Amino acid sequence: MILAGNEIKSLISLGRLRVEPLREDTVRENGLDLRIGREYAIYAYEGAAIRPCELAEGEARRHFRIVREAEEIAIPPRNFVLLTTEEYVRMPDDVVGLANLRSTLARYGLVIPPTVVDAGFEGNITIEVVNESPNTIVLKPGLRFLHLVLVKAQGKALYSGSYQGQRGVTPPKGLKGEC
Repeated sequence: MILAGNEIKSLISLGRLRVEPLREDTVRENGLDLRIGREYAIYAYEGAAIRPCELAEGEARRHFRIVREAEEIAIPPRNFVLLTTEEYVRMPDDVVGLANLRSTLARYGLVIPPTVVDAGFEGNITIEVVNESPNTIVLKPGLRFLHLVLVKAQGKALYSGSYQGQRGVTPPKGLKGEC
């Protein structure tokens, strides 16, 4: 069941869902609109051969350049960046978030992969934004970019993965040991 705005407001007022900072336009008809944070990550090198299965936890970070306190975020044509939300989110243990790019941004040629924010997740949300257009798209921190649809889960679960509690943009983990 997708939660409507009044249900989301109730979860927030009960302290079961936390969104900080919470603005007047964050809670929408059927989800949350989240804003671009002030830092992002982009590949440090082009043309490198990256082998995720050979990278241990934390080693993938060296392949990315992290920009903090960005005034603008330029996404080159047919490239991607990792963006983080301005908001720190704590999900209830029985609610899952389905992340979608706001449709206005999609009309410029930006896309995101299907992304689930697990029940019990806590942290800033890092999301891959791909520019499929032939043009550089320049975004600004503070722009509403991510619509998070909240869905009531059957039963309860707690996320305990390596991204729990992340602050700011978080590059991928290495997959050594999983391959």
